[in-house]
Amino acid sequence: MVIEERRYTFLGSALSDELADLADRVRAGVVEVSDGRGTGAGTIWRSDGLIVTNHHVVPGETARVTLVDDRVFDARVIASLPERDLALLKVDAEALPALPVGDSASLRPGEIVLAVGHPHGVPGVVTFGVFSRFGPYQGSPGKHFREGLLADIELRPGNSGGPLVNARGEVVGINAMVLGPGTALAVPSATVARLLASNGRRTLGIQVGVVQSTPAIGDNGDQGRELLLMILDVAANSSAARAGLLPGDILLEIDGEQLEEPGDVALAMTGAKGGQSLSLSILRAGERQEVMVLL
Repeated sequence: MVIEERRYTFLGSALSDELADLADRVRAGVVEVSDGRGTGAGTIWRSDGLIVTNHHVVPGETARVTLVDDRVFDARVIASLPERDLALLKVDAEALPALPVGDSASLRPGEIVLAVGHPHGVPGVVTFGVFSRFGPYQGSPGKHFREGLLADIELRPGNSGGPLVNARGEVVGINAMVLGPGTALAVPSATVARLLASNGRRTLGIQVGVVQSTPAIGDNGDQGRELLLMILDVAANSSAARAGLLPGDILLEIDGEQLEEPGDVALAMTGAKGGQSLSLSILRAGERQEVMVLL
């Protein structure tokens, strides 16, 4: 019995040491972000000064970033995706302690996850939990997380923008929202990677909203969906205007990808480049049409 107790004590101590070391490594890659209104967190994504945070942490164009070693930098917003609550910041610094990035799609329910942030202004607070599932969640108007990461972990105001990491210390998400006591939502690392790959370019030039499907709109091609995306406004001299898109058109697909909510349009645009043509499937006066848009 004494041998068994010693063995379990050793295993518990080793696990505790491993988790503490993991927390220290992650803390080094988490910054404080302030835009003068409040303080959130940010995740050092690249050593050249690229930092990822939430759009709601930095809704403007500039911010102040404080590293774990108390160095302070002025940061500028170089890209944002409000519909997915993401913002990319850049500071003039080199050799920053960037965190390794993991594959959010490989997460399995029950995996240990760790979050670091600055709840209520207290820097570097660490919490542990488990990944629960992928799932849609409707947040504030205009924010719908169809593939958000849901975790059983304790977060508070000030954790926003900080990393959600797996047991290997890899960032698998950016913490975005407290859903309730012990439950949180994070933006998948795959969504961040897609935004980074495009430098945030979105050049379609339309404003869309969700409308209820009715016989007057037409059901030719909507596959029985109850909610559809309607173009509310088309910017003058935009790619959409040049392609002949009009307010009242219903958007069904972009390059064959079905659209279900406004964030889908924004995310589709992040992968697009100038000079590229996109195929849009729309409903106009109840009839399905294919429109080519040159960006």
